[in-house]
Amino acid sequence: MSELIQTWILGLVGASFLGAIALTVCPKGRVRAVVSLLAGLVTLLALIAPVLEFDFEAYAQNIVFSEAQLDDRIEEIQREQERLQTLIISEQSRTYIWDKAQSIGLPDLEIHVETRRSAVGEIYPYRIRLIGDVDPYQRTALEEFMEQNFGITNERQQWSIEHEPEDESEYEDAES
Repeated sequence: MSELIQTWILGLVGASFLGAIALTVCPKGRVRAVVSLLAGLVTLLALIAPVLEFDFEAYAQNIVFSEAQLDDRIEEIQREQERLQTLIISEQSRTYIWDKAQSIGLPDLEIHVETRRSAVGEIYPYRIRLIGDVDPYQRTALEEFMEQNFGITNERQQWSIEHEPEDESEYEDAES
């Protein structure tokens, strides 16, 4: 781009310089007036030449291409933002549940949180999978805590003592 501007400026300076030389060697009178007019026209043509040679179609295509690239980048950023929001919600939910588990004597409870997106676009914890040895009192306390604080009913709480083989893609693991 700077080379194009440099060429344009050199052409403009060259046209002005030639016009000045022509006026200097030209005798006074009508001939000088005609040479002055011609020198002015040549300088004007040198000034507007880039506009006359400008490829408006290529410029329009570049704008469309740039807009498409920008749209792709915006979509990529939105996907990454959604992924990060999901990770944050999942990790915060897991941390709150883990804190409650600690307070009722469950230091080794493993917690996995699945998130969903609501109709209005909000991400929320949807299902919890808990792995660990839990007595009935602790389980009831934690079930009530998750229902009151997250709205996760007993039907969406999965409890197990050991790791059970299952479809891991069903859950968003906050630790991965």
